[in-house]
Amino acid sequence: MTISVAGYERCVCKERVVPHCLCDGKLAFQENGKKIRLTLKSEEEGVALVLDGCVFRDKKTTKCEGLFLWKKGSSKKCVILVELKGTDIEHAFKQIAYVRGNRPEYRQIVEAFKSYPGTSTVLEKAVIVSNGALTKPQWVKLENQYGFRVVPVLDSDATTRVTDARELCR
Repeated sequence: MTISVAGYERCVCKERVVPHCLCDGKLAFQENGKKIRLTLKSEEEGVALVLDGCVFRDKKTTKCEGLFLWKKGSSKKCVILVELKGTDIEHAFKQIAYVRGNRPEYRQIVEAFKSYPGTSTVLEKAVIVSNGALTKPQWVKLENQYGFRVVPVLDSDATTRVTDARELCR
């Protein structure tokens, strides 16, 4: 069985740059040296779905690059919004907040995932992969300002280990 993506199958990463240049394989995103992947273990399913330029086809600049849908057996489901950002971390928070609160396509995808076999509870997470730098108080201030927590992956470049999004859903 394949995870439901609410009619956006054309936006599921299939291989490097297919269907979009953000895809770096079936379960990875990459842009300007920033990269994140989803590694699956037994009894797990996952999908990488391109939002910017595929699900979201408008010209608004307030949107995230993509999202991962991850499912472990029948007990755990997780949606991870992904923003690959240079140094403007505050703008990344704005993008995530806008997608979460104002994009009906995002809500449609989450609702379709809830109805996919297994638990109807879906953890919603967000990650910013960036080479920007904020102090812990600055980061907490942004989380409080926008009303959600974001996992930072800072100092991301070609020489650092690629973050596994699966670790965010434990």
